[in-house]
Amino acid sequence: MTSKLKPFMLERNFLILLAGVFTNGLGSGMYSVAAMLLVFQLSGSVLYSGFAFFAITSASTLAFLIAPFANYAKYKHGLVYSNLVKAVMLFTIPLLSYTIGLHVWYVIGLLFITALLTQYTYPIESTILPIIVGKDNVVEANSYLQTIRESMDIVFIAAAGIIITLIGTVPAITITAFCLVIVTISYAFFTFEQPEMEKPQSMGSAVGVYIADLKGGVTYIRHSLIPKMIVSIVFINMAMVIMTTNLPAFTLLKGNGVEAVYGFYLASMSIGIMIGTILSPKLKHFDFGKLIIAIFIGTGVMWIGASALPLVPSMILFCIGAISIGILNILVFSTIQQQVETAFIGRVVTLLTSAASLGMPVGALIGGVLGEALTPEIPVLICGISMIVFSLFWLSSSVLRKLPSIDRVSLFYDRKVEV
Repeated sequence: MTSKLKPFMLERNFLILLAGVFTNGLGSGMYSVAAMLLVFQLSGSVLYSGFAFFAITSASTLAFLIAPFANYAKYKHGLVYSNLVKAVMLFTIPLLSYTIGLHVWYVIGLLFITALLTQYTYPIESTILPIIVGKDNVVEANSYLQTIRESMDIVFIAAAGIIITLIGTVPAITITAFCLVIVTISYAFFTFEQPEMEKPQSMGSAVGVYIADLKGGVTYIRHSLIPKMIVSIVFINMAMVIMTTNLPAFTLLKGNGVEAVYGFYLASMSIGIMIGTILSPKLKHFDFGKLIIAIFIGTGVMWIGASALPLVPSMILFCIGAISIGILNILVFSTIQQQVETAFIGRVVTLLTSAASLGMPVGALIGGVLGEALTPEIPVLICGISMIVFSLFWLSSSVLRKLPSIDRVSLFYDRKVEV
């Protein structure tokens, strides 16, 4: 009944992490809009937007290989130096732009490397949270940080579109670089005690241990519904990337060349996902199979409408269509947390996210080719149709169609869920 702040919220290291997350949100909101628009401006081709998305999503696919390296250095040093390297790399964009000029392939390569560094820093931020706030406060602290991240995504991405329209893409990326410098300085003030970790004797032994862990995770999920979930999410991700690769060109068309509209569409998607996240607890009592079929048919219809209608109704339907993504993410992740043994949660989540990213590079290339050959509305239309195809796949599978409510779903065929 009390509304007092929890003690961990005033803890020095948590406030430093919060400041870093906030500043990163400002910078990444600007970067996510400016980088894709810069690629499109330099090349004048949706095909190169596809190559850029391929570079970014390939880094996500490699997350399971990169994340373990976070354990081989001090967490504080890992955060400080990786953010500093990202800042220096981004500062080269204005430097080259105002001197010898920028080449589109340089920007795409830089997008790939910075995305790889993000795959390294994100697990560290997740790992240090229990150290900072204590294990008893992890759920509350995570919820607090995640709400801030999602809220900032909406505000900063929308604002980024307006700022980029006023100052241009290169100055906007310069602002992102300055934000990363501030994050670097903030994280340098961390004072938490890092637990002693048993370090591998050699790189070979480290690789051996990780491969063994990875195989253990694959074996663990083999006789479960998780592989079916992975196939489903791969398909959704591939269809969505076909659409998002063409989003810069699509939004410029809808907005009559106004760059801010791209940020508004990204923000509307974030709003939809956040609404889905908020609604998820209220929907968990519905049969999971029927719920997924219904909401993704709805998403398909919404995004087909978004492809055809004028700017304002298109943006509204685009937002409503994204609600299903938030619902699916929360319900699937919550089920894994509830039913997977603690020792395997990290490995299962890593496998799920890395495997789910497999369709994204393919989708980026397909989206680039389609965008080059067709008008930008067509890939958005294809994505909407794909969501309906996904629903029909679940409808045709008796196992998926008959899945009960998420609290009663048994991920593992040889276990029963206690209710």
